[in-house]
Amino acid sequence: MVIVKMNNTTVECSIAASELREIGLTPEAIMNGEKKTVPFMAQLNREVGEQLGYNPETEVLMMSKNMMMDGSVRIFAIKMSNEDIQKSADRIRGSAEAILREMTQERVDSIKAKTGFDKGQALNEMIGHVSELIEQIYDQDEEQDPQIEAMAKPIVNTEKYMARFKDINSAARFAKVSYSLPITGSKLYKENDEYFVTLVLEPDGENAVYDLRRCGLEYAEELMMNSPEQTHVEETAKCIIKEDALLHLKDMLAK
Repeated sequence: MVIVKMNNTTVECSIAASELREIGLTPEAIMNGEKKTVPFMAQLNREVGEQLGYNPETEVLMMSKNMMMDGSVRIFAIKMSNEDIQKSADRIRGSAEAILREMTQERVDSIKAKTGFDKGQALNEMIGHVSELIEQIYDQDEEQDPQIEAMAKPIVNTEKYMARFKDINSAARFAKVSYSLPITGSKLYKENDEYFVTLVLEPDGENAVYDLRRCGLEYAEELMMNSPEQTHVEETAKCIIKEDALLHLKDMLAK
């Protein structure tokens, strides 16, 4: 187990799957908070608390867990004072107010009045703006400590994405650069002369979302998240590759 003190309020612990098995635990047991992990987590809590100078009377010690692609577990321990708690609350409140301003009933009614592709595009645009506002809750600014993002990452759920391509070669190039990201369940569809790749992105505590969007900007005509258009494509388009589409597309370039 490697414990790194990142700053005065944050400690990062990395534990290999093999180390957990040596003490009779598994990564899944840690992530699910099973009863048999309580003694280990209590010991870890004490160790990081000592490193951070944690005062249980006046401070809160937040612990969040991520399971990495190799099966190891990364745990962030963040010490929060009343000032930190207030900053987090103010940031979340501000984002919530911005979301309410974005999703006015007038705008919803305008979307409902549209038809066909325009309706889906307008809805996707609104959802995209709201998603950006939600992401701002987790973004750190110059005055905020790094622990805020580390604490927020685990509560981000998996997201469904769909990328639209003008040809199969563009889809293959996208697959080559995005294959290393924590992506599951990728499929390839074709409708008319366009190709669509659907996938699920697993948050891993790093910048996977931004890396995926960068790939989309470079190779795709459009990259959509949780889009109603994806449901339409999945129901009406021809599914060419039903499993591991990114792997098969990537291999096309090697031939």
